[in-house]
Amino acid sequence: MGKMVVRVFLVLLTGAALFLGGCATVQKGREEADMAAIQEIWKNYAKAATTGDAALWLSLWDENGIQLPPDTAARPKKVLDEVYPKAFSMMKIHTMNINVEEMVIIGEFAYCRGIYTSDRTINNNKVSVDGKFLTLFRRQEDGSWRIYRDCFNSNVPPK
Repeated sequence: MGKMVVRVFLVLLTGAALFLGGCATVQKGREEADMAAIQEIWKNYAKAATTGDAALWLSLWDENGIQLPPDTAARPKKVLDEVYPKAFSMMKIHTMNINVEEMVIIGEFAYCRGIYTSDRTINNNKVSVDGKFLTLFRRQEDGSWRIYRDCFNSNVPPK
């Protein structure tokens, strides 16, 4: 009887270890998929900026998203919907490079910290932008991710 209890215990222990290992693998797979989805948002962000596609850019935002740009008040999504089509038509963004230096996923939220560079023409003036960002993403009901909060500023002091 004692050997039978030990065997049952070992089978249960082995099963539990396999189950927990499988859960960790599934969790790691989901995290990798989430990170890839967020990287895709950054690709589309840059693509929208360089092609002047305000509709694509706005589609990356959560309906309750808020942009926190430098030197101005926070902008809720409804303001972005009004401002960005005009802004995209007033400037030409030649390049937009986004380098994510840190990405962390915590349940239904994720954040990215990184740097960006961009070359653009505004009012016939060529401007190079060099800055940093901290962006919070929120998982949507369908499992996709959208920009929820976006804070950024320049590394170049104002003139």
